[in-house]
Amino acid sequence: MIDVLPAAAAGIADQWPTVQQICRLARSRQSKTNGKWQETQETVYLITSLSPAEASPQDILKINRDHWGIEIMHRNKDVILGEDGYTNRRDNAPANIFSLTSLVLTILKTVSPSPTRAIEYFQDDKTRAIRLLAGFH
Repeated sequence: MIDVLPAAAAGIADQWPTVQQICRLARSRQSKTNGKWQETQETVYLITSLSPAEASPQDILKINRDHWGIEIMHRNKDVILGEDGYTNRRDNAPANIFSLTSLVLTILKTVSPSPTRAIEYFQDDKTRAIRLLAGFH
């Protein structure tokens, strides 16, 4: 759920002259703690220099979701697959690592939308990965 307020109504034009809209966004988030999935509710606040004519509340939600889609991809590559820990920066190594981690995430998504759950699926039976890869032609 999103509530949008024109920035002029907040009286912040002197401090932030480019801000056009202030948004309050209520969202739910799932996280795994001690092996159990929990859903939490949170409220976040957004500011934008886009005017109401340039971005409706629905547009702002889409922009925000698109942003987090990119962030979750980076999170999955770094936290789950440890991409930032790779130290080889020579030649084509960074591009190759990027391609390999992208391939791994694509394969994991065939099992579950959650890479963590997909990895858990493979950990239960390591031959599942071989069978999955054998099915690609």
